[in-house]
Amino acid sequence: MDLGPEGDGRTARQRDRERKYQEHVARVQRRDRLDGCVANVRRIYQALRHRAERGSAEWQEFDRLWRYHGEVEKTVSQLPTDEQDQILEDYPRLAAQLRAQHGM
Repeated sequence: MDLGPEGDGRTARQRDRERKYQEHVARVQRRDRLDGCVANVRRIYQALRHRAERGSAEWQEFDRLWRYHGEVEKTVSQLPTDEQDQILEDYPRLAAQLRAQHGM
């Protein structure tokens, strides 16, 4: 058995398999965070839409934003990495701002 430079008793193939597994787990966790960020903002707009009087300008704005974030939710995994990074940074702030602004 090749102990390799790590001396951990694993073969190069085992180390490679572990590295690939860890990369896969990181991708899945990132995708889950992305989906969660967008879904959270969309749910907030949905709640705001339900609070507003149907047909009012406020309702129409919340409806538009709810629909927009529904489209983002469908395509977030296809966005370039830099746009995904921006979502991971901005959407939690947006959610907190909306909650504070509307007393949620």
